Amino acid sequence: MSPAEPLTGRALARMVDISAVQAQHGREDVETLARLALEGDFVAAHVLPSWLPALRALVAGSTTNAGSPVGFPSGGSATPIKVAEAEWLLANGVQEMDVVMNIGLVRSGELAAASRDVGAVLAAVGGAVPVKVILEVGLLDEDQLRSAAQAAMDAGATSLKTGTGWQGVATTPRHVELIRAVAGPGPEIKASGGVRSLEQIRALLAAGATRFGINTAVAVRLVAEAGA
Repeated sequence: MSPAEPLTGRALARMVDISAVQAQHGREDVETLARLALEGDFVAAHVLPSWLPALRALVAGSTTNAGSPVGFPSGGSATPIKVAEAEWLLANGVQEMDVVMNIGLVRSGELAAASRDVGAVLAAVGGAVPVKVILEVGLLDEDQLRSAAQAAMDAGATSLKTGTGWQGVATTPRHVELIRAVAGPGPEIKASGGVRSLEQIRALLAAGATRFGINTAVAVRLVAEAGA
């Protein structure tokens, strides 16, 4: 949506992913996540891979996608492991996925290797479902972030995500602007990490974000605040 358009609760929910992707999250958390996702008509709900089959069954037939990550949260898994994880998720009905870029390679300046790593996952998915490449802005300076975004684009990415939300660094409009400058106007940019207010959302939209990852309780509150 355009930043100038009214930000209604319905419009916001269709741009927001909610999740239960921490180590302690179990079946009850997944069931609660699915219930809130369906009640709020959020565009997607994400869980750790082992819980994907349960989530997929809970949201079947709805407008909420069942999502799950690859190489989460470190991005440091060996490429064949990431590929196998992506293939397993596809086999178990994933409707969208995130893949964490190998941030250590980016910080080491080994950008071609980082790009190949992401590209192998994208090739395995083959466009069957959307894949967001997580750049982890909280661990990168501005030059590294530009390089990471370019490496992802060189790998064929069509969707970029600012972070896992595990680094304790809030995504800022500047982060999004830097990514958008590299990616150009077409790719999706998901702002994830530290989004807590409608004012932040509007600023991130103005910077070029098109989707958001928001803490579940906060997401429910913000949709209610946005109103009809």
